[in-house]
Amino acid sequence: MAIPSTVFPVRQDAGNSCVMSLSYMPPIEFYQIMVKYKNVIFDIHEHFHKQFYFNRCVIYGANGALKLSVPIVKNHVRTPLENVSIFYGQNWRTIHWRSIEAAYRRSPFFEYYEDAFRDIYMGTEPVKLLDWNLKLFELINKLMGIEVNISFTESYQKVYENVSDYRTLNVPKVKSDPVVKEIKYQQVFEEKYGFIKNLSVIDLLFCEGHYAKQMLLE
Repeated sequence: MAIPSTVFPVRQDAGNSCVMSLSYMPPIEFYQIMVKYKNVIFDIHEHFHKQFYFNRCVIYGANGALKLSVPIVKNHVRTPLENVSIFYGQNWRTIHWRSIEAAYRRSPFFEYYEDAFRDIYMGTEPVKLLDWNLKLFELINKLMGIEVNISFTESYQKVYENVSDYRTLNVPKVKSDPVVKEIKYQQVFEEKYGFIKNLSVIDLLFCEGHYAKQMLLE
């Protein structure tokens, strides 16, 4: 597994740190919280669940909210995230990329970022879901100008002390954190279906471009 960072267990004196789940192009709320911390610790030992954001994201398509799911090898339910493998029996990368193109071709900033995203979707074939999520996470951070210290857990812990725990953000049915202010911006198909909150952060990136980071910090 290609993790370009030191792996260490969460320390109880970690200071300005939080523990989160590494999802597939995470929702906006994930980023709103993440940018408030100097250190982000990804739990790579929590169990994979089908209904979580581990392998799926939601974008704004021509017919409303559109879920994109990365297929995984069977029998990975309740397997630690670091061990979950991607299934390549179908051409899902092309399907996802074409869906993203169709959704955001008309957005103000798509042309500025499309080459970088296309290179990943058309040029990489990682074995592990964690590696795929990490590639896109690093790309989005680079395009947004976000710098954060990343590390990874060494084992699973149900409860952490003195470290903010936001792993529940990975569960779609969990209500939004009450301290997070909803970001409003003009979405591509908003006139047809109205504003859809907390989509994948790429919705904000393609619609707001270099303004996205400041909006996350407000």
